Amino acid sequence: MDSNPYQPLVSLLSNILEAYTTAFFIFDERNRQLNLAAIQSLSKFIPPEISLPLEGSGILSQVQKVGQTIHLDKLHEATSSISLTLPFYREGESHIKGLFAVPVAGGAGILYVDTKYGWGFNDKQQKWIKEFAELLGKLLKNREAARREENYARIFDVLRRLDEVAFKGHALDSYCELFVTEWSQLLGTDYGFLVLKEPEKKNFRILGCTANTPRGLVTQTFSIKHGLISWVLQNKKNLLIIRLNPDTSDHFLFSPGENLPHQGTVWGMPGQTSLGYELALIFLSRRVIDWNTDSERAAGHAFHFLQLLLEQIYYREENEALHSYDICTGLFSAPAFESRVAGLFHASMQSNAPFALGLIQVEPWQILTTKVLPKRIRQLQRELASSLCDALPPGVLVGQLTQNRFGVLFAETTVQEAESMLAELARHGKIALKGIKGVKLHLYISSAGFPQDAAKMEDLWPLVNQRLFSAFGLKPERTAS
Repeated sequence: MDSNPYQPLVSLLSNILEAYTTAFFIFDERNRQLNLAAIQSLSKFIPPEISLPLEGSGILSQVQKVGQTIHLDKLHEATSSISLTLPFYREGESHIKGLFAVPVAGGAGILYVDTKYGWGFNDKQQKWIKEFAELLGKLLKNREAARREENYARIFDVLRRLDEVAFKGHALDSYCELFVTEWSQLLGTDYGFLVLKEPEKKNFRILGCTANTPRGLVTQTFSIKHGLISWVLQNKKNLLIIRLNPDTSDHFLFSPGENLPHQGTVWGMPGQTSLGYELALIFLSRRVIDWNTDSERAAGHAFHFLQLLLEQIYYREENEALHSYDICTGLFSAPAFESRVAGLFHASMQSNAPFALGLIQVEPWQILTTKVLPKRIRQLQRELASSLCDALPPGVLVGQLTQNRFGVLFAETTVQEAESMLAELARHGKIALKGIKGVKLHLYISSAGFPQDAAKMEDLWPLVNQRLFSAFGLKPERTAS
């Protein structure tokens, strides 16, 4: 069976009519041209492949635009130049006496028949041509529906695979690499790149790319001032160059010496998140390529989903940072500090290594808050936090448990060693205690640890808090007026 589904009908009609040339053209709406789909001809003046711009297709243009059948039964009297009327013939064709051209599927195609044996086609022959046009129209629609269904199935498979990765906690770089690879394969391109420009930066980097990308490009950052990708980021517009020109100095993606092909098609889309991150999705093909609109829309929608996913990730990181660190002092927040205490407790149990938890509280804080503005209170908190971190050895974790209470976590340290370090901080004035007139600030400390004081996590916090409350009845470690 002929691999061309239209050829059997065209050949059959041509044989029935004993036509000179019978041809079926399909209209490419995007490029506004007529492409030859099937032909049977006795002519020596027809090229093997034909693509005619609609505006330069002679009589065929009238059929497509107006949507009406044209029947010329005395062609040599109606036109002076065959190359203008029927431009698919090369110069030299002559003696065509009649032609019949009818629109197919509402202008989606054109069926053309001509003859040298008579001055046109009789009513019965015209009826046959129109009936064959209807058959070709149905076949054309069925073929188009089948192609679209197949394309939709491929798009669905890509989206399904991406969803499986996106919602299973995979690393962002793995998802971006899969995203670019999947869409590059579906679009039939050789290369794909997802690039990211961070807020206020003057350069961008590759966030994900196809596996064949030169390794030297993956590890670089690129100036926002040069290249086609920079153009997409700066202008925030889609870019489509059907045929790159290797002789044009600015037809490169990243940098002039990037070792990428510069003779095919490039397509780029911009994107942006609400946090100020700018993105560009770029596809590059070695050959000239033309995508159908369904694939283009699907890639655009998927890119929009990717931007939403990035926003979710970045907002989650922002949220985790807000929950992990105190907004005033920058120390670990109470939940984050408690989580690290629990983690170190279990790790110490596994390795049978000691650790100590200390508490430092400044009093009378409540009286202080009634005498100074909140701005001054926050300044005191920052001063306390800064001096505490500066005075402690590296590796000691500090948390802001309340406005005036700090947690100190010592790894591989006994309770006695921790108490000694905390007491030394207080005695030598290494912690800033700048009070105000009429209010004296006192420093209170307590500590507890594993395995000396607590064998279970549930016992650790109650014990260290109880010791702190007991310390309130003792002589303060240090005062300041």
